[in-house]
Amino acid sequence: MAIIFLASTAGAPGVTAAACALALNWPKPAILVEADTSKTSSIIPGALRGQVYHSTGLTEAAVADQYGALTPDKLWEQTVEISENKVLIPGFKSLQGAAGAGAHFWRSLVDALRPYEAAGYDILIDGGRLHTNDARLPLIREADSITLFSDRTLPAVASILSHWRSLDDNHNPVPEWLMTALNDIGHSGYVDLALVERATTQETWPVKEVTKQIGINLLGTIPWDPRGAAIYALGAPTARGDRTAYARAIGALLHSYSDVLNTRTYSTADNWEAQS
Repeated sequence: MAIIFLASTAGAPGVTAAACALALNWPKPAILVEADTSKTSSIIPGALRGQVYHSTGLTEAAVADQYGALTPDKLWEQTVEISENKVLIPGFKSLQGAAGAGAHFWRSLVDALRPYEAAGYDILIDGGRLHTNDARLPLIREADSITLFSDRTLPAVASILSHWRSLDDNHNPVPEWLMTALNDIGHSGYVDLALVERATTQETWPVKEVTKQIGINLLGTIPWDPRGAAIYALGAPTARGDRTAYARAIGALLHSYSDVLNTRTYSTADNWEAQS
């Protein structure tokens, strides 16, 4: 099965909305993990419109881990059903709890998720914003796709490069922390790019120039469609939601994931096309 880690390196170009949209439209059973450590859960008050009390999630999972009791069953107790065969593990209840989650917790979380991955669930992780030498590295290193979201402005592109690679005084590329961490396990080719169009007064680069400069695989682009995105970000009414530009872009991303996952993991190669 597959693990997808979605994140941005600067700002908030719709990572959570895309994570919700992908999870709800995923062609197989899916677990969406809200693992953003820069904020508390935004899916509970957003996509779920506050209709679910925030009584479960990563805070409870972290407490269980402190006592050595973060078992697969305990983790499943933290889920909230969001659709048929689709569940959410909500994010932290407090910023203090999010900041206190170290590498040991994230490693334990991976271990607790494994039986569900083996049982046929794909794991989608809303990573929010990446941090230098991110404590969630155990999740990132296990991912079959680390999907970085960016717009096409120079600051956003430069932000990705600051995590990915830099240039020395002779203009030779130097790996930064993310490339180094993935090179260690042969997964530097598992990083993908999703470009998000946003209303901006800044100059933007052409898509081909962005991908050339960053040098990672382009999964697709997401148009500027606030109404379409609001279905997944804010729980807006869904009438004709499948016909929005945003929904079409999510559908295209799903096909792109099918292609890249089939080349990276034997376990996803068998049934992706049949279930898409």
